[in-house]
Amino acid sequence: MVALAFLLFLAGSGWSKNRPVLQPSPSIPPQIAEFYEDYNFVASFSTPSEREELIDLFARETLPDDLRSDRMNRVFRMMKELYSRMVRIDPKMVIPVGPRTQYIKYFFLPELLDIKKIDRSGEKAVVEVCAYSVGPEFVNRFISEYEENNGEEKKMIPTEDERMGLVKRSVFPRTEFHIWLLQDGKWMRAEHKNIYIKQ
Repeated sequence: MVALAFLLFLAGSGWSKNRPVLQPSPSIPPQIAEFYEDYNFVASFSTPSEREELIDLFARETLPDDLRSDRMNRVFRMMKELYSRMVRIDPKMVIPVGPRTQYIKYFFLPELLDIKKIDRSGEKAVVEVCAYSVGPEFVNRFISEYEENNGEEKKMIPTEDERMGLVKRSVFPRTEFHIWLLQDGKWMRAEHKNIYIKQ
């Protein structure tokens, strides 16, 4: 009985002579998690044409009166903050064609990013994400619900999990790997990303 109890204790504790105890996966730094939350907010509550228009205004502190609204102000602030978190590891490797503002628009794609795994080593981290293309039918619905509720998220605005759930049911994801670097206490994402062509 004593031997049996000891064996049950070892099994319950996860110990095995031939198998190491699994360690919990590293937690996602809050700065990185917030980056993807904000990116998904921008992709959900603004159209591609609106984002292109906002990119042209990045040099401004505030939006002109004809564009100013709770939704657009919020998207504008998030876009500027998101892009400020990008770092160009080797600018010579990426040569933008035409004005820089035209290149920036390729960073704000119409997709929701779902973190699947993070591999962190010191001041570098590689984040694996699933990218779900979010079509205009979803964006128009999300924007409509936002406008109807004046941006008050405690009402009927769909949460990130709810938005992700709706899109996941009809879209096949693309796998991406994003490189993050810790610089002066702030996590910065490398501008380039690795994408699996064959899923």
